[in-house]
Amino acid sequence: MKIRNYIRGVLEDLGLSLGEAIVFCELLQMNEGLDAAYLKNKTGFSQAGIYKILNSLNEKSFIAQVGKRPEIYVANSLGNISRKIAVKGRKLSRIADKLNEVGNLRKIPLESEIYEDNSLTDFYLNIPYKVDDFIWCVGSFEAVMNFFGPEVEKDFIKSRVKKGKNADAIIFDNSDFSKNLAGRDIFEKRETKIIPHNSYPLVFSYLYDNSVLDFYKDSEGKVKLVKLESPELAKARLFQYQSIWNSTMK
Repeated sequence: MKIRNYIRGVLEDLGLSLGEAIVFCELLQMNEGLDAAYLKNKTGFSQAGIYKILNSLNEKSFIAQVGKRPEIYVANSLGNISRKIAVKGRKLSRIADKLNEVGNLRKIPLESEIYEDNSLTDFYLNIPYKVDDFIWCVGSFEAVMNFFGPEVEKDFIKSRVKKGKNADAIIFDNSDFSKNLAGRDIFEKRETKIIPHNSYPLVFSYLYDNSVLDFYKDSEGKVKLVKLESPELAKARLFQYQSIWNSTMK
C-alpha cells in the first residue's frame, strides 16, 4: 500500500472523512501552505465542497488559515495536535499515538509502499526471489526474531541460500540469536559483523539492487515494513553500510 493511501486510512480511522483526509494529506506535503483553488484542482472537489472540507478541518484544529486574498491554508503540527488530544484523557491516547505516527510517515517519500499483517510476511519470504545479486542486512537480528520468529527466518535463509544469493550482515545487538547466526555464516552464504549493543532499537533494514526496506514497530506494537525504490537512496545507504563494514572488525 502506498504511503499516501496508508496515511489517509489512518486519518479516516481517527474520524476524518475521506475528503478531509485527502485534503489534509495534500497540505501535509506543502509546508508553505496551499490555497483553495489549488486544492480544488488537485483533489477534484467542487468549490463549495473544498471550502466545506477546509472549514471542517479548521474547526477540528487540523489546519490553520494564514493568509487572505487568496486564503492560504497550512497543516497544523501533528505533534501539537496529538499533545492537545492526549491531555483530554487516556481513551484518546491511541489517537495521539497515531497522529505521531503520521507525523513520522510524512517524512517518507510518497512513492514508498507500506506492508503489514499477512502481506508483510508474504513479502518478506519472497525477497530472495526478487534479488538480482546481493543483500545487505543491517540492524538488530533480535528484531528479526521478534518480528517474524525463528521458523519464518529459517525459511527466508533457506530460500536465499537455495537461490544462491549472498548476504553481508551488520548486526547491532549482543543476543544469542546473532552469535548463532554468525556461527552459521559459511553454510548460509553470509558474512556477519557484530557490533555489540545491549539495548539497540528493534529495527532492521535490507538493501538490494535499488530497493531499501525498513522494518519497525508502530506505536501499537504492530510490525510494519516501508519499502522505497530509489537508486539515489540505495546508493547512499550502500555507502553508509560499506563505511561501517570497513571500519568494523570481524
